[in-house]
Amino acid sequence: MAMHAVNLYSIILLLLVNFSQAQVLHGYEDQYNLTVGSTSVNHEYQIHAPLRQKREVTSLQEYVIDIEVFVTIPDESYLDGLKQFLKKIPYPLNVEQNVNVTDGVLTTTCTQNGEYTQCKCEKDYAWSSTICNKYRSCSGEYAITCDCIQVASPDGLYCPAKSSFVLKMSFSMDKEFVPALNNISSPEYNQYKSDIEDTIIQSYSGTVMGIQTVAVTGFRSGSVIVDYEIATTGTLSSSDLQAGNDKITSSLLEKGYKVNAASFTGFQGLCNNSDYGVGQDLGIIITACPAQQIGNINVQCKNGEWCIINNTCVLKEINDILSNAQKLASSPEPVTELPILIEQLNNISTVFINNITSSAATISSVVDILTIFSNAAKNVTITETELGGFIETVNNIIGSESTKSWDALNNQNADSTSSRLLQSVELFATSFSTNSFFKLETNNINLNAIKITNNNIAYNESFKFNNTVHGSVSIPSSELSTLPVIVSIAYLSISDILPLRNNTTKEKVNGIVLTTVVNSVIKKVSLDFEMKNTFLDKPECVFWNFTLFNNTGSWDTSGCTSVILGNSNVRCQCEHLTSFSILMSPKDPCKICTYITYIGLGISIGSLVLCLLIEAIVWQSVNKNKTSYIRHVSIVNLALSLLIADIWFIIGAAINANTAACSAATFFTHFFYLALFFWMLTLALLLFFRVVLVFKDLGKSQMLAIAFCLGYGCPLIIAVVSVAVTAPKSNYTRTDACWLNWDNTMVLLAFVIPALVIITINLIILIVVIVKMLRRTIGDMSRAEETSTLKVVARCIAILTPFLGLTWGFGIGTVVAPDNKGIHVVFTVLNAFQGFFVLVFGTLLDSKIRDALLKTFSLSRNVSQQTRSTTGGVSSGNTNYRPNIFGQKKTYRVHEVSTSSNSTSNYSVLS
Repeated sequence: MAMHAVNLYSIILLLLVNFSQAQVLHGYEDQYNLTVGSTSVNHEYQIHAPLRQKREVTSLQEYVIDIEVFVTIPDESYLDGLKQFLKKIPYPLNVEQNVNVTDGVLTTTCTQNGEYTQCKCEKDYAWSSTICNKYRSCSGEYAITCDCIQVASPDGLYCPAKSSFVLKMSFSMDKEFVPALNNISSPEYNQYKSDIEDTIIQSYSGTVMGIQTVAVTGFRSGSVIVDYEIATTGTLSSSDLQAGNDKITSSLLEKGYKVNAASFTGFQGLCNNSDYGVGQDLGIIITACPAQQIGNINVQCKNGEWCIINNTCVLKEINDILSNAQKLASSPEPVTELPILIEQLNNISTVFINNITSSAATISSVVDILTIFSNAAKNVTITETELGGFIETVNNIIGSESTKSWDALNNQNADSTSSRLLQSVELFATSFSTNSFFKLETNNINLNAIKITNNNIAYNESFKFNNTVHGSVSIPSSELSTLPVIVSIAYLSISDILPLRNNTTKEKVNGIVLTTVVNSVIKKVSLDFEMKNTFLDKPECVFWNFTLFNNTGSWDTSGCTSVILGNSNVRCQCEHLTSFSILMSPKDPCKICTYITYIGLGISIGSLVLCLLIEAIVWQSVNKNKTSYIRHVSIVNLALSLLIADIWFIIGAAINANTAACSAATFFTHFFYLALFFWMLTLALLLFFRVVLVFKDLGKSQMLAIAFCLGYGCPLIIAVVSVAVTAPKSNYTRTDACWLNWDNTMVLLAFVIPALVIITINLIILIVVIVKMLRRTIGDMSRAEETSTLKVVARCIAILTPFLGLTWGFGIGTVVAPDNKGIHVVFTVLNAFQGFFVLVFGTLLDSKIRDALLKTFSLSRNVSQQTRSTTGGVSSGNTNYRPNIFGQKKTYRVHEVSTSSNSTSNYSVLS
């Protein structure tokens, strides 16, 4: 026994020594013939590649290494010594500078069982359900996890650690809560704890799988609420827990504890499926990859569903090629090895194209391999076979079926996979050499290469895909004096995987991507592109700049000018070579709307300023009662809010959409437009209060406080919450304008919903008030002056509420149908002239305001004054008054007698 143990320990030490000499990410296998005493034993071991990267800490990398050791031992008891040996190693074990072994553990033991090799997991390790069902669980039953499989996996998989987490649960009992249950030292506390823990353990045993420990953590009042925790390996299910809870209820009842069966909490909403087991909300589980893949899958429980948050699973065949490719840098014969690896990669990417394109991690590994190939080709002459194999591999991973995987890669802001792919093609093509002509066509890529033999002839090459879109490259003969080899590559769909970083104007690549590489300096090149979408506008010639955004790459316009040709073509004239295309923006659905907006806003701002001036002039004259006072306060703040909102709207239109200033402009525009609606609501509530609730009265200061809290407090809360929720994720504003985002977070609803709710409330109040006023009582007639004010308020609400509702109804229409020109025009007109409508219907149509203005400026004397007679006074008996029953204009005829003449004057005042 001792000799076998020494052999095993020696193997471990030899592995550690070899690991110190191994390159990171390189797998290797070897064999040793160990002799201990008179016993000779052959041992093989293998380290699978790549090493699985666990986490990154500054410049250090941590990896998990899977080691297989093949030994012959009498029985499994010999493994106990190995387990103890691994535990007693003084970790961290330094085996080389900057290389430390931090832990070692035995996870899986495989033994021969008849014609099969049976594999068992050590404690705290288990196979996933995928492996259990694929290689048959030793128990022969379907299981979420298992600790033994009947057939060893040919993929060399190991038992992953069981996912252990804690479920925090509770239930209530119909017992009176006593203070002693707050004291963990009291007999009552310990009696309750002991009885309940024993019951939970007995009830869950045999019913719930994966339970490790149970602990009562405390008691709370509310009858008696029991808090307890369950440590589980993640193999339980919600139905099993429910069955266990039913047993707890019945068992505790026998002990004198009446449990509310419906009070169990903490297990609803658990994530549970056969692949990842059970987990609580926001819990994270790391599990092994499916068969034929190497890496890990990180999943998180969200709203009852497991969501993959990180998937590093790489196809094993691709991983093997990557391992071999990484040896090229130190290989003594890269010239012979490179063509072999290119052919292998091309074959694998063709055979397993569905597996590769559906895995972002595998695509990234393929790009890593292509990058290695392009670097290795710097000192190698590339032939047609090798260039063809390289391009066909690229073609396999950029098709439409890989779009989701590329989106996942591009959503990682620091990822440069797509940029590295394009750069590897350019670099690899630079090493190509030919004495004639080479042409390659695939469904996504066309390649033409030619050796220039006559420097008096210009280079012209055109490309066309399926008779749909085309492009061409032209280089004048003056640039070809060195007789170079020119390789031009046209990509039909690579633009779909190249991210448009910092795209503030919703630009799109609207042509094929053309790459031209020449093994000499070219300072003049012309490229023609046919537009894919003729409904886009403002073409820009761009090239892919690999150094932008911290070397992640982006489109750049430097060194290129564009010329629009006929037949939907654009010509780009550039001063350098690389990969080119055209960017175009969506056409403005309403160019005239810009002019309408600024003209209308100018009129609106002028109208609002005039409104505020008028209110200031007549303030003392018109505020004779509380109703009138609150009404004019509301109109003033309504006009002021709209004025400030319009000013911020203009500021927002003039600044860049991706700046902090844009967020500030959006916040204030949102806040003051909301304030406009809430002051409209204040007017409506004033009308409702004074007409319907006639027997209730509030002081002026109370009404004023309520009005300001409603008018500014509510909008402020909504605006602050909106920015607090969305700004940290940079989804507060739109990418092309300083206004609330719709596409990502729908924060625009924080304006639309309050506005529509207020419009609905105002219309309901208006209907109630009209019905009430049509049923006026005699007592209501005594408040004639206040009734007149309420009529003005009702008229203002009746006109402005539908107007504002109609305006923002069309505003929603511009979001739903952004290309509809008619909707844009109507919304722009209504929105731009809001201030003018507030002036007319909120101020000028108020007869008292007009009377006050006439009196202030003495306009009445210049309108209709004719002096006919003068007496010593005014005869009240000659004053004629015609009552205004239906709210029409009232006419007062005053007969004035002057003492200085016999002439009389008739004054006609409309109100």
